[in-house]
Amino acid sequence: MPAARRGSRRRRQGFRQSVPLVIGGRVAQPRAAARPAAVLGVVGGLALLGLVLWFAFSPQFYVTEAQVVGAQRVPAEAIFAASGLQRLHILWASPRAAEARILETIPSIERVRVSCRLPARCVIAVTEREPVAAWDQGGTYYWVDRAGGAFPGPGPLEGRWQVSGPLPTDEKGLVARDVLVGLGELERLGIRPGRILYRPGRGLVLEDPAGWRVVLGQGTGMARRLQVYLKIRAHLLEKGITPKFVDVRFPDAPYYSATNEW
Repeated sequence: MPAARRGSRRRRQGFRQSVPLVIGGRVAQPRAAARPAAVLGVVGGLALLGLVLWFAFSPQFYVTEAQVVGAQRVPAEAIFAASGLQRLHILWASPRAAEARILETIPSIERVRVSCRLPARCVIAVTEREPVAAWDQGGTYYWVDRAGGAFPGPGPLEGRWQVSGPLPTDEKGLVARDVLVGLGELERLGIRPGRILYRPGRGLVLEDPAGWRVVLGQGTGMARRLQVYLKIRAHLLEKGITPKFVDVRFPDAPYYSATNEW
């Protein structure tokens, strides 16, 4: 091959090796330079997926307990269970729904406020209704509030009615309204809360200091019943009669018995 052609070939080879290709005014880069960016994109996607899965399934984002504030008589465990928050993911924990469930399930709670925050911290602040009676049902005590809510209690309540007998409840599990109305009327009439009996079919029953039972019934009209009873009591004491009971549930037709227990 002539020397001139060999030199020209070397120059062409040198041009291809040292000068980058220019296309449309832009310098074309080798394909290998795009690979690190693709790898970083894949790694970033996997990291994001891992973060999402961790947030979705990590136990620390599930509500397993709650701080209950203000509960004095209702157990904190019962309030937390009623909230429906247990084992919920924090994203699905609705404070307003929890409040509604607590108020519906536990009538003895008057007001409730629920707040939740990450990772899974919930606070339940409650205001309880004041109990009006301690109900002794065969040695097991229940405390009863004005709304009819009954919940286990440790024993009698100072300055409140101490009712003995089966606990009368309605279809919602609340203490019969008429019974609570009767207790409230007696208290407003100046009768100091103390021991009183409840008998199904007869209602509230007081023990007279003279040694007999006074069947008062339940619901409104306690003032009228007591007026009638006081007249009957005066007659019994005057005649020296000691009955087993005096029934004034129906003031227009009261009666007593010296022989029958009821």
